[in-house]
Amino acid sequence: MKKDRLHGFGLAVLLLSMLLLTACGASAADTGGTGSDDLQQTEGTASQQEDATLEDLLGEDYVTYITETITMQMGNRMEKDPEARYYPIEDNAPLSDYVAIDETTKFDVDEEGNPVIYFPAGTVTDEANGEQSFRIPKLYF
Repeated sequence: MKKDRLHGFGLAVLLLSMLLLTACGASAADTGGTGSDDLQQTEGTASQQEDATLEDLLGEDYVTYITETITMQMGNRMEKDPEARYYPIEDNAPLSDYVAIDETTKFDVDEEGNPVIYFPAGTVTDEANGEQSFRIPKLYF
């Protein structure tokens, strides 16, 4: 019971941290200029992000961060939609029992620089639900 409360507290702290960091990133983006130097810098950043790894974007402990974030998102989706079912949540099993989070994990980078992780249909939920995607807020370190 104490372990569950501690785990819940940890997830709450992680969620609040992600929200704060996301808000800070949006605020920083709003204050940027619109000159041609900014455009060139944005284009350079986009090409750098295309070649970036998850570790480059999220730090050394990216596996733990991604796993906790996706598990939290799965739980939230199930709470919002009673029809949604994610195997790791239903089975109370680690995400790693269903998919690997490593250098081979399929992802893209969205327009805000956040990785979006993709899992093939049938790996974390019913195949009929198709490919699943999870936006991972980028850490600013």
